[in-house]
Amino acid sequence: MRVRFSNLADAMVGLKEIEVKPGKKEEIFDQISKASGKRVRLDVNDDSAYLVVEQDGSVRKSWVIALLNGVNVVDLSPSSVWDGELVIFVPVSGG
Repeated sequence: MRVRFSNLADAMVGLKEIEVKPGKKEEIFDQISKASGKRVRLDVNDDSAYLVVEQDGSVRKSWVIALLNGVNVVDLSPSSVWDGELVIFVPVSGG
């Protein structure tokens, strides 16, 4: 499956795009962590998702929109197997 990062999420992770094996959310982010050299995870709550990146003792956490095949991951079952395309980005508001 393809995972794409954009709008600051790519700078946090250090990757713009990666191909990983389909699996559960934790398995996907273990593969991303291995490729990026950083501990990367996606914390999904009832109504929001946060990209958390740990490196050299520092932790960066940002609210993100994460879409799996166009569906917000907040709406997915926690035990579901992820496959297809996952897009993660930090929403940017204009002003």
